[in-house]
Amino acid sequence: MRHNLLASLAAHAAPLFFSLSALAASCSPGPPEPPFADGAGGHPTTDGAAQGGTRGSGTASEAATGAGVPGDAGPDATSDAPEHPADSAWKAVSWLDGCQIDVADEPEKALPPLRWEPCSGGAPGCTSLAIDWDHDDYPRTASPSVVRWNDGYRVGLYIRRLGERRTGVYETDGRPLAAWRHKTCIPTVPAVGHERVWLGAQRVSVEAPASAYLVSAYGDLATVSQPIPVDMPSHGLEASDDTLVLSGLDGGTITIYDRNSNQAGVFGLTKGGDAPSLGQMFPVGDSAVGVAFFEVNTPEAWIWNRQTRAAEPLLRAPSSRVIADIKSDGQTLVWLEAGPASDGELYGPSTLWTSPFAAASEALVPKSRRPGPRIGHRISAAGEGFYAVYAIGENLIHVYRLSDALHWSFTTPPELSTILDIAYVDAREVWVWVRGGVVRQAISELGPGDPAP
Repeated sequence: MRHNLLASLAAHAAPLFFSLSALAASCSPGPPEPPFADGAGGHPTTDGAAQGGTRGSGTASEAATGAGVPGDAGPDATSDAPEHPADSAWKAVSWLDGCQIDVADEPEKALPPLRWEPCSGGAPGCTSLAIDWDHDDYPRTASPSVVRWNDGYRVGLYIRRLGERRTGVYETDGRPLAAWRHKTCIPTVPAVGHERVWLGAQRVSVEAPASAYLVSAYGDLATVSQPIPVDMPSHGLEASDDTLVLSGLDGGTITIYDRNSNQAGVFGLTKGGDAPSLGQMFPVGDSAVGVAFFEVNTPEAWIWNRQTRAAEPLLRAPSSRVIADIKSDGQTLVWLEAGPASDGELYGPSTLWTSPFAAASEALVPKSRRPGPRIGHRISAAGEGFYAVYAIGENLIHVYRLSDALHWSFTTPPELSTILDIAYVDAREVWVWVRGGVVRQAISELGPGDPAP
């Protein structure tokens, strides 16, 4: 499961989001990470959205300074009457002092159902999220968290309603299972997994920033109240059922929390002069993989392991080459080896490589598969034997089947504007976060594909 971005996507929070993005970019020794649309931390924070990468009635300045933030009413507070006749009643939760967060008594009244409609232009296999709610300016959502669930998908989503941020977890039929509204602090997009969901909120106060993250079984979403022992403001998170990875605001530090041991470690620049900058890592099995920088524009692949509780080098490219991106679906590691980035923009021409998954460099079996795209921001995802990556210079999403390196490419409808994150990919679909919402593309409708040379 993933979520590159905090869900503070409202236009009111734009000054805050840009300040967080600028801080991270100033500390990261590689091509600039994608915008964190309204601070929504996560892949393209992130991308992501955070990526990739989260969502009060207060203004951005109030959120940033803590002005006008009421105290938390506590978990035993009585339900509020709905503000609108068709809305749910709400009950305050006590995740984080100074944050007004409520959980819905009736999720189906608190959030619109997820509904998908054919993309304009009629591209085969392309559907887009119907924006069936009163909304503020763009962007109207954050990068969703998606997990395959039987024949469908469970989804964690943030939406921006008029003057209010709401988040929810959706069942495969598009019906909300749980919903929260956030009136003062910035929420995270609920990160959905096969067994558990990660929730969170951040108090973005200059004087007293704070954060709270929680993990819950699906049946306990409406009652979860105990945060994990981690207080680390972040601009993006990635999660699996047992591992949470937070990208620090400094752009070079990550925090990894292991649910099994209830322990967290901080890795990257804060560990001393010999440590690299770690901007983003992605949980996979008992590990997490991502890129690290010792010098500007020279990324290499690093891995964290649950057994060792250490982050260590995994893969370095030959001289004059870099590891521009690395991901894994749990069975296969896939990466792009490329020429260094020019002026902090696009990396040079790349080659797609794979190896059976290995948690140590000596166990890798690297294999060059085919020429790859030129990329800038690391906007990509891997799942079920497929890898999808965004080539910003071409405005194309490239999709590769890892078993034989078969290749497809597509773009999203231009009227939906900028591609911000690849939220998810599996053997059936690619989910893309765009400024206008969310697009799903069926891989089977992209044609026969382009075989590896």
